[in-house]
Amino acid sequence: MKISLLTNGPGELWGWARPVIMELRRRGHSISLWLLPCPYASGSERRVASELGVDKLEGPLNGFQIWSALGQEKTDCVLQLGGDLMFGRHIARRARAPLFSYAYAPKKGMEGARCFTAYPIMALKMPGVQVIGDLVRDALSLDVGATSWGQTGSRRLLLLPGSRPAIRRLSFVWLSTIVAQVKVLVPDVEIGTLFSPFMHDDEFADWRDGGLNPIRVGSGVAMKIADYALTQPGTNTLEMMHCGLPALVVAPMAFMKFIPLSGLRGMLSSLPLIGGVLHEQGIRRHLARYSGFMSWPNRVAGRMVMEEMYGDFSPQELSDSLAASLCDPDRRARLSRELLNLSGGEGAASRLADALESTA
Repeated sequence: MKISLLTNGPGELWGWARPVIMELRRRGHSISLWLLPCPYASGSERRVASELGVDKLEGPLNGFQIWSALGQEKTDCVLQLGGDLMFGRHIARRARAPLFSYAYAPKKGMEGARCFTAYPIMALKMPGVQVIGDLVRDALSLDVGATSWGQTGSRRLLLLPGSRPAIRRLSFVWLSTIVAQVKVLVPDVEIGTLFSPFMHDDEFADWRDGGLNPIRVGSGVAMKIADYALTQPGTNTLEMMHCGLPALVVAPMAFMKFIPLSGLRGMLSSLPLIGGVLHEQGIRRHLARYSGFMSWPNRVAGRMVMEEMYGDFSPQELSDSLAASLCDPDRRARLSRELLNLSGGEGAASRLADALESTA
């Protein structure tokens, strides 16, 4: 069977598409992978996607180019993992093929697709959607290898600087200051900065010279070694949940302007004078949709399980919070158990592949 798989940002490509592609390849299907336009793109999506072994790789292209190319696609079924469903609907309509979608939240166009999600609480806002488990959980099982980091027996703090270059450049300055302060408060702390597949090796020297100890290893390896983590909102908070790694999720106000908004709000936020205010309002509305929580584990739980800080706070406040958690093993152990209780088992990719095959 030929399957057209559409995806967009780093989290969707690595956390969703990767395990599905591996499962579909194992079953002998032909896969055409399309990289859709994405405001959260890192710029490295095509390089990373080229390592997944698909039969055809397209994109990223601009809106007109990809719309035209999608209209020429011949396929047996369409699976969209992230991005605007108008693209998947376009292929499905032109190829007269069924459309499948996997999402964590409602989006326009779902009524024309067979839809799946990870957790029952997500399905509450998406009537008719089938709960099959979290693809991110399956993706972690693909992470293998070893690292010398975290073997000294000291308290291990894992830093995740993000996949978007603009935020990463800004976070470098923040993290350098924070790490220096944490080392004063917790002298035996061992720092590791996890380089995602979307970060280039030529950044290693800067992060190493800044005392941030960059490491290149799968999330499923590094997160099971770490004692605590500092991260930004995103798919990596789900990876930590599945690994039972407690963390502090932060979004300083200085970073907010680099968080893109989609649609009309995104265009308005670029206006001079009032754009900044509109952008901040859009971010706050986005948070309000999820009961004020930034991290996915807290959204899944409906309460604070993973610690969060966003808005105006100083590096010293952040350092104090990190030090307090690093020095409280009982609390970390309790949070780890709570996160693992939310996780659920593997098998989402297999269940999704079964659904695709049912249309053959």
